[in-house]
Amino acid sequence: MNIAGGKKVKKFLVIVESPSKAKTIEKILGKNYEVQASYGHVVDLPKSTLGIDIENGFIPKYKTIKGKGELLKKLKTKAKSSDIVYLASDLDREGEAIAWHISNYIKLPEKMKRIVFNEITATAIKNAIKKPREIDINLVDAQQTRRLLDRIVGYKISPLLWKTINRNASAGRVQSVTLKIICDLEDEIKSFVPKKYREFSVLLKNNIELKLSKIDGEKVDKIFDETFELKLPEYILATKVDIKKKTQRPPLVFKTSTMQQLAASYLGFSASKTMRIAQQLYEGLEIAGQTKGLITYMRTDSTRVSKEAQEQAAKYIEQNLGKEYVGKYFSKDKNAQDAHEGIRPSYMELEPDKISGYLSKDQNKLYNLIWRRFITSQIAAVKYDQLHIIANEANLEFSGTVNKITFDGYYKYQKSQEDIITQDLPDIKENDKLEIDKILTKDGITKAPARYTEATIIKKLETEGIGRPSTYASIIDTLLTREYVILEDKKLVPTNLGYDVKEELEEHFKNIMNIKFTANMENELDEIADGKKEWHKILKEYYNSLEKDIDKYENDINKLKELKVLTDVLDSSKKPMLLKTGIYGKYLISETNEDEKISLKGIEVPKEEIKQGYVKVKEKVEKLIEEKKGTLTDYEENGVKFYQKLGRFGAYLESENYAEDKKRLTLSPLIRAKLKKGEIKVEDGLLHISQYILKEKEENESIIKQAGLCEKCSKPFIIKKGRFGKFLACSGYPECKNIKNIKKSK
Repeated sequence: MNIAGGKKVKKFLVIVESPSKAKTIEKILGKNYEVQASYGHVVDLPKSTLGIDIENGFIPKYKTIKGKGELLKKLKTKAKSSDIVYLASDLDREGEAIAWHISNYIKLPEKMKRIVFNEITATAIKNAIKKPREIDINLVDAQQTRRLLDRIVGYKISPLLWKTINRNASAGRVQSVTLKIICDLEDEIKSFVPKKYREFSVLLKNNIELKLSKIDGEKVDKIFDETFELKLPEYILATKVDIKKKTQRPPLVFKTSTMQQLAASYLGFSASKTMRIAQQLYEGLEIAGQTKGLITYMRTDSTRVSKEAQEQAAKYIEQNLGKEYVGKYFSKDKNAQDAHEGIRPSYMELEPDKISGYLSKDQNKLYNLIWRRFITSQIAAVKYDQLHIIANEANLEFSGTVNKITFDGYYKYQKSQEDIITQDLPDIKENDKLEIDKILTKDGITKAPARYTEATIIKKLETEGIGRPSTYASIIDTLLTREYVILEDKKLVPTNLGYDVKEELEEHFKNIMNIKFTANMENELDEIADGKKEWHKILKEYYNSLEKDIDKYENDINKLKELKVLTDVLDSSKKPMLLKTGIYGKYLISETNEDEKISLKGIEVPKEEIKQGYVKVKEKVEKLIEEKKGTLTDYEENGVKFYQKLGRFGAYLESENYAEDKKRLTLSPLIRAKLKKGEIKVEDGLLHISQYILKEKEENESIIKQAGLCEKCSKPFIIKKGRFGKFLACSGYPECKNIKNIKKSK
């Protein structure tokens, strides 16, 4: 028993998800509080079965996650010896569900208190301890409904896709409709036909440009009529001139989606990398001997900012820019009174420049981005006068604007590509004759829409109401991991497998592939979280509709199985080969020799041809066989020629005797880039690549010679490749683990 001054000292247990978060909070609360980590979720649905009792009201059959059994026992033991247990998992639905599962296991309801906080600071944590609440079962129900919906879709539909596509195929409630969005855009790009156009404008003597905006009262932008000519007298008449006072507000504080978008655009971070680093900043880092949580909670769709944070920002802005630059923040959040805020720094005194030495390079980049966005959001709006001019000549109308900034507002701190171009306003009045200096003609050609990047697909999902802050990164990761899409120059490109999955689902599960249906389901999950809808009812309605589609699809698969599909590819006996689908996808097989097979991986097989029982794939198969052989190069080793081939990670070289010598050569990123750009040419049937490989070998040999012998064991160095490029490593590894950076030549 703990006794202090004759009184029993109360013991408190705080349970959070991560050990780094636990470490930060324990230092804040002091010795009477013990902070333990659950390391995320402690229970989940089983991996091998559906894990849902559908007949008895969709009851989930949760299992303790492997390795969490001992942890739960430890938490229960510590809870028994504590006076109060604070469940301090994250403040979103996921966090609420974790708290609920832990509470259900410990089974000490009289001791359990739920606390939430938006930032890991002394003030926020202590305020949360003062205002504990009960677990919000509505939030738990919303999270559980999402989990069960996703499990039902994945476990009920995916096995059917295995029969028609391959074992890598799967369905996901949100990932599948995202795949459809990416594929639909790709179709649009493929079918796009560029058109030539012209844009016309006039440059006045006072250097103001007015664009041709209307012909015969109809708005025009691009003119596709090649016969159109713009003929004008020496002047045009100003028919409308007005000046308006305007303002441009600064961008709002980050929410999850905008942080991911800007981190992708400005820093080149993937969505998952952004969230991983943001989590580190939120949970706490060692700053001058103290662990500090540097930003507020990073999974949020709120742009609210607390009054205290606004006041702190106002002081900072007044000190650094002047009182007139302090802005009035306005967020359009519907739930402006909830516990969520936008993503902002937790401590105004921890400016990026002051703590950069304590952060990794990537942590510093993201922290700086979050910091500057928050300060920008709190600065006053830009003020400017806008002169709007409309001028006419016969049936033509020209228009333009001139802006003059009268107060630079947030531009003083953070400029952007969308900056208003400012200049002195000309003295123009209605009915003035505006002298033309020259007619400007701009020739152009329409461009296909750009493929989605990680940033733009997140923006699209948010616009369509698909997914939520916690899901964007995992949606993209799933599509990439399953190879439904690949990244080409940071653009998302659907693969043949991605198209196969999309088309199969679109034909048989229209609701799952319907954007509005998916967005509406997100809204219904929100209503469950608000206590407005009952989760069992939502699941039942969804499942009843899905079950009909599943039954129909199973019947279609059985019919397809019975169908004999011939192809235009002949086996060694000169007989047509049959089309089959196995666990690795579609393949051709000889009707008389089952050992004679050809994989169709990477080959698109038209579904209509399959239904008709005859498929034409001969040309595609021959092309694939040629591609697999690779391109013969001029590179040799001991008289053995090498072929250039393409693999999952790009181009590489393979020995012509690979079956015997197993020799492959990895190509450097520089050579791979040259190949991709077509800078390495094929002449006389040979890819002339050896000069580039030999040059790199010479450079590497020079680096090794310059490095000398290892200072620790006197063995020579070798060049290795790591995450951040080439480095020198001792050839005596693992006995000697000496490594050195390669000095860049001046």
